Amino acid sequence: MPMRSQGWWFGVLLGCSLSGAAHAKSLDQQVFQLQLVMDQIRLARSMGDRVGVCVESRRANNLVLDLLPALQLHRPGLNHAALQDRILLGFDDC
Repeated sequence: MPMRSQGWWFGVLLGCSLSGAAHAKSLDQQVFQLQLVMDQIRLARSMGDRVGVCVESRRANNLVLDLLPALQLHRPGLNHAALQDRILLGFDDC
């Protein structure tokens, strides 16, 4: 194999491995963001802020729906149904 094509394949392999690492980091950041929104729901509920609970519950639901395929693939041990059920409880206040 010529040297130029070896370098090209190395670049492709390196790019694939780096994008996988970036995706994992991105997933961790998105899960952390979801946890923060869930904390905001609990805070709003404890303060009696029904509008805040509704707004943050919708936001959390959108986040979990976006994350669900990646969570099922990369975090199979996580109870996905229980997570979504906790978020949907916020809609009871709406």
